[in-house]
Amino acid sequence: MTESNCLFVLVGDVSADKHVAKLVGHLKELQPDLQVFGIGGPEMQKAGVELMYNCHDFSEIGIVKLIRKIPKWVQIRKQLLAKIEERKPGCALLVDFGGFNIGFTSSIRKNFKTLPIVYFISPQVWGSRPWRLNELARNVSKMLVIFPFEQPIYERKGIPARFVGHPLMAKPEIWDQKYSRQEFMGKLGLNPEKPMVAIFPGSRSQEITDLFPVIAQAVKWMQRDRPEVQFVLSQQSERIAELIAKQIEKHELKIGSDTGLVLVEPDENYKLLSIADLVWAKSGTTTLETTLCGTPMIVFYRGDWLSYLLVLCFKIVKRVAWPNLLAGRELVPELIQLDCRAEKLVEYTLDMMDVPALRHEIARELRTLRDQLGQGDFTKNAALEILEIIGCRTA
Repeated sequence: MTESNCLFVLVGDVSADKHVAKLVGHLKELQPDLQVFGIGGPEMQKAGVELMYNCHDFSEIGIVKLIRKIPKWVQIRKQLLAKIEERKPGCALLVDFGGFNIGFTSSIRKNFKTLPIVYFISPQVWGSRPWRLNELARNVSKMLVIFPFEQPIYERKGIPARFVGHPLMAKPEIWDQKYSRQEFMGKLGLNPEKPMVAIFPGSRSQEITDLFPVIAQAVKWMQRDRPEVQFVLSQQSERIAELIAKQIEKHELKIGSDTGLVLVEPDENYKLLSIADLVWAKSGTTTLETTLCGTPMIVFYRGDWLSYLLVLCFKIVKRVAWPNLLAGRELVPELIQLDCRAEKLVEYTLDMMDVPALRHEIARELRTLRDQLGQGDFTKNAALEILEIIGCRTA
C-alpha cells in the first residue's frame, strides 16, 4: 500500500532547490496534508520538506570527486530506499541530477515495482550519452520537462512526457523590468557613465576554486590596461561569499568603489544582469538568465581533466552555452577548458567593449531566443501532474 498524501523527492543540484521549493509550496496549497520528504536544500526545507540530507553538503563537480564519494553514495542510496519502504510514498519525484538520479530510477523500480516515478527537469540526454534514454524508458512513469523541444524526444522513446514550462519563465514580465543604472551603480559607489562588467563565478564551491584564478588574473589585467572598466562580482550564497572572500585574499584583489571592483548579494542579480554592459558567466543557468535579460556575455568553464575528456567523448552537441544551443550557432564566445584562460577572457572583453555595435547586435539576437523557452507556470502544471499521479484530490 502507498500513501497518497506522501511524496518522496530527490534534489541533488543546488540550482534546483528554489524551483522545487516553489513547486512544493504550490503542492501544499492544493493538498495541505501532503507530506514531503527526501533530499533537497534550505529553500525546500522552508517550504516544509523533511530533509534526510541537505544537497548543499554533497554537491560536487567532476567525475574524480564523485568517484571518491562512491561509498557515501552507496550508503545514501540504501538509506533512501529504506525510508521509501518505511514511508510508502504515493510517488517518487526525482529532479535533474542525472549522475545519481538516472541510476536511482533503476534502484527504485527494482525494489518498488508499482511506485510511480516522475522526473522533473530532464537530464540533457539530447546533448550527451543519449543511451541513458533506455534506462529512463524502463523506469520512469512521466517526464516533466522544461524545454518544449524535450517533450517529443521522450515521446519518441515511448516515455510519457509533458512540457510544464521553464522556471525562469514563470513570471516572464521580470525580464522586461527596467532598472535604473544610475541608482544601482550609485549605491555601489561606481560611475554609471563608465563601462561595467558583471561577474558570475558559479554557485558551487568547486567552481569557485577552479575558476577564480582565471577571473582574478583577468580582472588584474583589465585594471592595468583599461582602468575605466568597473567590475561587479555576484555572490550566490552566504557559503559562496565566504569562499569568494578567501579567494580574493589569496589572489590579492582589492575590493571597493575606489578600486573598481565591488561585490553584490544574490538578491541584486537580476538588476545587475539587466544594467551590465557585459557579463562574464560561468556556464549554466546564469547564461539563460543573461539571455532573457538580453545582455551580451562571455561564457567560461573548466573542471578536472577526466570529467572533461569523458564529456568530450560522449557529447553530441558542438556547443555548451545555452544561448548558443538555442541559437544553433556561436552567438556568444565560449571559453571552455583549454580556452578558459585570463588572456582569452580579456581579449574577448576588449573586443566587446571596443565595438558597441557588436554588443548591441548580440543583445538584439539574445532577446529573440526567449520564445524557445516556451510559456507556462511550471509550479501549477507540475503540481497538477504529480497530484493526479498519486491520486490526491485538490483542496
